[in-house]
Amino acid sequence: MTGTSPATAVVLPGETGACAGMVEPWLADESAREVVARASEVVGRDVAAWWHDPANLGDCAVAHVDVVVTGVAAFAALTAGGLRPVAVAGHGVGEYAALVAAGALQLEEVIELVHWRAELLSLAPRPSCAGLAAVIGPGAAVVARSLVAEGGTGRPLTLAFLDAPGQVVLSGSREELERARHAVLAAGLDLVRLPGRAPCHGPLMQPAATHLSTALADLDWSEPEVPVVPNADATPTQDPERLARSLRAHLTSPVQWEATAHALVGLGATSVVEVGALPVLGPLIRQAHPELPVHLASGPGMPVPDRPQEPALAGPPIRGER
Repeated sequence: MTGTSPATAVVLPGETGACAGMVEPWLADESAREVVARASEVVGRDVAAWWHDPANLGDCAVAHVDVVVTGVAAFAALTAGGLRPVAVAGHGVGEYAALVAAGALQLEEVIELVHWRAELLSLAPRPSCAGLAAVIGPGAAVVARSLVAEGGTGRPLTLAFLDAPGQVVLSGSREELERARHAVLAAGLDLVRLPGRAPCHGPLMQPAATHLSTALADLDWSEPEVPVVPNADATPTQDPERLARSLRAHLTSPVQWEATAHALVGLGATSVVEVGALPVLGPLIRQAHPELPVHLASGPGMPVPDRPQEPALAGPPIRGER
């Protein structure tokens, strides 16, 4: 890809980045079309047409497969256009896309796995009983860590996403999130509930993780062509065993996204390309590295500079939202 820095990292969004029609611009590229055609064969229908309707993305399994396949298709298009990334990382379920894009796993088995994983989320406490809430504002990480520490081991409040200095997502019961709300507001910060989201990346997901472990054990791993930065430990690697170990811990471990941003820079990345219809990960990376150029790739061709803005959440930042 002419004009793009040779020291570029590619990041792929998770559930928050899913939106209707996000794969369609990539269909102009032959490599991306091949990926979508393979996905359609696995699913048994034209996925691009299926994912065009926003109503279909209300199904967690559909949204997850959509964002994973789009990430893989986009990565294929970008690399076919000449981009040679120094590393790839995915946020949340986007890690599955990163593993396929890098060549560590095959698309077909990951589509089946991601669909099964989404179905297993039903084993988690319902959103009316537990979920996710983002602490937003200066010093969010410090406030969130103190809340978890105050709760002790007997109270199910944990750090689910360590996204950036000014954004940390808590996972816990409704009662614990309510307790956190009062403390967060008292600290002058915002707490934003993520509606409909399971309490992922914490101990409340252990029943789902236990059921998922058999499918994870059956994966056929290969050495990836570029380093992948896993969510669980944010350590870049091309070792299939380490990647497999990190994926086994993925559903119950915090997403270390701020550490991932540092790891990408540590690998020598001088710019980042985020795949997606809207900026989700770029603003988080920019919190950790304000001078790092971030480009948003919404379709084939040269990614465009992503103007600094707030990260996209699964809802407007309403102060004190329950």
